[in-house]
Parts: sequence; structure tokens; C-alpha cells
Amino acid sequence: MIYLLVWLFLGVGAALAQETACNTTSQFNDPKFQPILDRLKGAVSMSGKFVCSAAFVTFKGRSSATKGLVLTAGHCSDRGSIQIPLRDKTISAPDAGEVLYRLNDKRQLTLETGNRAVPRTCAETDEIVYGTLTGADLLLLRLTETYDQIEARTGVKAFTIAEDAVIPNGTPVRSPSSLFQDDRECVVEQTVEGLKEGRWLWRPIMRLTTACDIPHGLSGGPLLRMDSNEVIGVMGTASDGDAAPCEFNNPCELKTDGTTNPAQKDQAYAHFVHGLYSCLNDRRDVDLDVPGCVLPKPKRQ
Repeated sequence: MIYLLVWLFLGVGAALAQETACNTTSQFNDPKFQPILDRLKGAVSMSGKFVCSAAFVTFKGRSSATKGLVLTAGHCSDRGSIQIPLRDKTISAPDAGEVLYRLNDKRQLTLETGNRAVPRTCAETDEIVYGTLTGADLLLLRLTETYDQIEARTGVKAFTIAEDAVIPNGTPVRSPSSLFQDDRECVVEQTVEGLKEGRWLWRPIMRLTTACDIPHGLSGGPLLRMDSNEVIGVMGTASDGDAAPCEFNNPCELKTDGTTNPAQKDQAYAHFVHGLYSCLNDRRDVDLDVPGCVLPKPKRQ
């Protein structure tokens, strides 16, 4: 999991993560920065005990009159039954087998507008639609505003979540990050059968080329196909190469025979998102009771 502590010096200027308010500071107000603003448009950053990347998204067929959605990584939720120690604090996360579903949630997010007059704005959530670290590391948040309202206020249209279940090796991708205010390009190296990190197991998962240079804090960022600009994945984890294989921040790949292969240092992985489509109802809302839904479900009490 690519965690980033609160005290962070951003490459585009000093910016401290806030506990309650979003960060609207930007140094991209000059016309010469319009190309990067265009590429960042729709990217989201999260603040709190730690900071993550995210994206403003929608599903194919979802009405623009419904509330907007933000997609990120499940370990960015700071909700769940286990505590993960960081340097000077702990964060909450879902345990293996645990699912967050339709929970009240209020947090401030930063949305990239692509407008150099007002490059960044705030958006607020009201619900955790779905979140888990079981099978995949995903978190879907609902905003207080509709897609129409957000577009009217900011000019931003949501990225579309892809239905692609198979991503060919060598597919060019990019991952814009509001947190770092940059856009990284790389390639999907191949699909790995499984990846283990600590108590969690994810399968299948995309391995990216090490040229991606995925830093701590890019967790939850969207993985976009270069040819369609659709979201095919969520940035999940990378290996620090500083601890035992399969431990925290040091994932290992699972082979077909059940043995493991330690990920090389800086090797990054992204989670598939197409499974969300199997759980959409007629309103294109996530509903775990939809027949054929393949997402893990909350344990019955």
C-alpha cells in the first residue's frame, strides 16, 4: 500500500495536508501550464491522517442528475476494524474479508478543474458507497453534488470506469495525481494471478513497468488507458524492498503452484475495477444484492 504521511513537501510547492479542509493551492495559474492542467482535470486528492490520490468517476449509463462518485483505494478510507501503525499515528483499514458498504462519511476532497483561473476546488462526500481490501483494494465515495452540479460549477466531467476485464500486455496508461499535480505515463507489463501483502490477498492484479516511478501517496490514483481515457484500474501498492517479502509495503506475487515471488523494489501494481459493473442496479448504483454481483459482501451479523 502506497501510504504518504501528512507532512509532505510537494514537488510543485510546499503544501501541508489539512485535517478538515481541502487544499486549493496551485502554482499552475500561468497560461504555460495549461497542458498539465488539461491532463489533471478530474483528478482528486484526499487529506486527513494521511493523503491519497483519487479520481472523479462515473459508470457507463449513469445519469448526470445523480450524485457524483470518487474512486480511490480501500486502504485510504481510514475506516475499518484494524489499525495500521505509521510513524507517529495509526490509521484504520478494512481487515481481510471486511467490506464497507453504504456508510455515512463526510470528508473534504480537492478536485482539479483544468481552469487556470481556479485550478482546484473543494468537493464533499456524504457516503462510502463501497470499500474493501479483499480481492481488490477499492473505495467508492459519493459526493454531495450531482454530476450536473459539479460540471456547472467547475466545468469538470467525470472519467468513465471501463468494463475491460482483460488488459493486453504493453497497454500504454497514465495516472494523473492531484496530490502531486503531475501525470505519470507507463505501461501495463502483465496481469499477475495474485498479490499478497500482509494480511491481504488481491487477485488478479496488473503489474506495471518499473519506469512508472510510483511514489508513496499515489495510492488510489486512477489508471487510465491512453487510447480511451477510461479508468481501467486503481493504483494500489508498490514494493519498498526494505522488509520481508509479503509484508507491509513489500508485496509478493503468487505463482500458480502456490509459491510466492517477492516483488522487486519499486515494482508497482494496480487493481482492476470492471467487477463494479456486476453489482450495478437499474439506476447504475452499486447494489450488492444484484444477481450475479461478484464483489465481496459484508459478513452477516
